[in-house]
Amino acid sequence: MNSRAPWNRFCEKPVADFEEVTLGDVVNLKRGYDLPKKDRVAGPYPIVSSSGRTGLHAECKAEPPGVVTGRYGTIGEVFYVNEPYWPLNTTLYVQDFKGNDPRWVAALLESLDLASLVSSAAVPGVNRNHLHPLKVCRPDLATQHRIGFAVGAFEDLIQNNRRRIQILEETARLLYREWFVHFRFPGHEDVELVDSELGPVPKGWEVANLFELADVGFGFSFKSKHFVEDGRHPVVRIRDIPKGETATFTDEESGERYEIHDGDSLIGMDGDFHMCRWSAGLAYLNQRVCRIRAVGRLEQMALHLALEAPIRRFNDTISGTTVAHLGKRHLQEIDIAVPDSGTATALNERFQSLMDLEINLRKQNRVLREARDLLLPRLVSGELDVAELDLDGVLA
Repeated sequence: MNSRAPWNRFCEKPVADFEEVTLGDVVNLKRGYDLPKKDRVAGPYPIVSSSGRTGLHAECKAEPPGVVTGRYGTIGEVFYVNEPYWPLNTTLYVQDFKGNDPRWVAALLESLDLASLVSSAAVPGVNRNHLHPLKVCRPDLATQHRIGFAVGAFEDLIQNNRRRIQILEETARLLYREWFVHFRFPGHEDVELVDSELGPVPKGWEVANLFELADVGFGFSFKSKHFVEDGRHPVVRIRDIPKGETATFTDEESGERYEIHDGDSLIGMDGDFHMCRWSAGLAYLNQRVCRIRAVGRLEQMALHLALEAPIRRFNDTISGTTVAHLGKRHLQEIDIAVPDSGTATALNERFQSLMDLEINLRKQNRVLREARDLLLPRLVSGELDVAELDLDGVLA
């Protein structure tokens, strides 16, 4: 291997109190365990794959604290686990920390650019035998604890925000189900059900087409050769929708009709038809991405939830075809029950407050991740003395 490879950059001149060792001196990595989906039994223990938590199982294979990274599939991400878990065979997990601070170990692994070690095998991946000899710089245990605490403070706040977002989403779904599916809204006892194109609905409600309730926009054909990492305009591609954020930029101009604003619902029109509510600031639609923006009669979150069942149906009926392609004509088939004006006003107020909270939490997490990603390599390398870090100021 090239001795000047990225993972060695912190050890060319170790700072005071940092010793040069191998990764194998720090930890012992072990391959995860096979667990086919047919063998999984619902239980309390998280299953951790190369892309993070992917379900629960009745058994665990490793005790906390756990540090897991991808062996193949998604490579480079590192996950800290604070409960018993099952590391999948797509991962490498730390079997032995050899007395080192687990949080610091997670930060160290994340700083090593493991994705650059992808092999040229038929199934690209990394091997622990390639990782153990890598040179790294290790501080004394007290410094490890301080670095681990600093990085962990960011992670804990991010995780707490994620749990709050999950609660908000569950609350919104419960509210939608009560009002739109079971029709148990305030005062429903005095409202009879009448027939409609969608079946029985409360009297005073109506059925409207998606295109009556929303501004539906489709993407611009940005030229991929112009995509850069630091352009003026962020561009949302199909692959960005599951994450709800993008790292693609361009200097190419498109126009206001292709803008994405916070709160807009996005749908990927090819492959698996993923959806997300956008909260990453002004961006632009790439081709094969659809934007749904409520125009007033239903609040955006209610409209988004109303779209989930039709999109699932399209996934079931279209994704099995040779070319899974969602078109405008499919979206034009979507009809939605709309409450009377009084019920809609009360519903929209509740949903708007939930969506505002969710968007703010997602924005907080982006700021926290950016600050963390800026600090982590400097802390691990010793470039920044953790004793001089004002966490109260950073995390305020």
